[in-house]
Amino acid sequence: MATIAAPARTAPAVTWGIADGIATVVLDLKSQPVNVISRAVKDEFLACFAALAGDPSVKAVAFFSGKADNFIAGADIEEFLTLSSAAEAERLSADGQDMLDRVARFPKPIAVGIHGACLGGGFEFALACHYRVATDHPKTQIGLPEVQLGILPGAGGCQRLPRLVGARAALDMILAGKTERAARAFRLGMVDELVPPAILADITLAAAKRMAGGWRPKRKRPGGVVGFLLDGNPLGRRLVYRSARKQVLERTGGHYPAPLAALEAVEYGLRHGLQEGLRREAQLFGQLAVTDVSRKLVQIFFATNQLKKDPGVAHAPPPVRVERLGIIGSGFMGSGIAGTAVAQADVDVRMKDADLTRVG
Repeated sequence: MATIAAPARTAPAVTWGIADGIATVVLDLKSQPVNVISRAVKDEFLACFAALAGDPSVKAVAFFSGKADNFIAGADIEEFLTLSSAAEAERLSADGQDMLDRVARFPKPIAVGIHGACLGGGFEFALACHYRVATDHPKTQIGLPEVQLGILPGAGGCQRLPRLVGARAALDMILAGKTERAARAFRLGMVDELVPPAILADITLAAAKRMAGGWRPKRKRPGGVVGFLLDGNPLGRRLVYRSARKQVLERTGGHYPAPLAALEAVEYGLRHGLQEGLRREAQLFGQLAVTDVSRKLVQIFFATNQLKKDPGVAHAPPPVRVERLGIIGSGFMGSGIAGTAVAQADVDVRMKDADLTRVG
């Protein structure tokens, strides 16, 4: 297994080291359980990549998370609560776009190794990189869930994802705020390689070395002939947009503006080009971020996370060793509980059912 180069320079969240022409960059917010992208992290990213761009010994970059089971969970949502106007929110989006535009235009290729949650701004960062390797672990989830907070992917996600996988697959993820297992993301073309966690570092570093030597990935857009007809021409995309709009209205009743705004951002960008699309994406993000709908959805998000930490009682009682277990009903759930109790906890189990033959 490859060894990640020891950091030569240290910042609070971003560290990097250089070995054999490859700069290994690691993001790890030590004070938090997961990585998020805040204004401070953006500044560190920019400083890091500026230093690497000016270092002639660096030929390519490999990027990793320092967390055990998390890549980047998204933007720092607490910063949304400080936004007081649409113009301020638009600037926040434009700043994120600018950072990732610098990543996408970085003069040296960047390979990214993804393990754990790669969501929102984390996935937008990965989309801006030049090669994506993901683990096949169940904890590796990839997606753009912003509409669930009443906003849209505002750091380029509405522009780069449809250009990578086509409008249909991109809208399917963006408009519903979906997350996908890495295996499906790989099939859709959102990541370039799918590997076991044990060799993530090896494969990502190998990809960086290949790109340092001039190799570039050749990607085929998924979908075959149907994909070409629907994603590859304006008339086909018009049908895709019409169908997507209909589905959104059926699902939301028109009460949630974010999915329709995200649809507009995707459509506008594919019609007018990347830079104009980014500008419109930032405008729409700014408008959405200060709506009552978004504010309340963000409050629900924080309340839900807080409830997950609440044991439900002021002082949780100490755990009690269970020696015997009685289960009423031996259907799918009852038999599953019984099997787990016997196999994993060595508990004596008695089952009762109206049909004794089912108990066995």
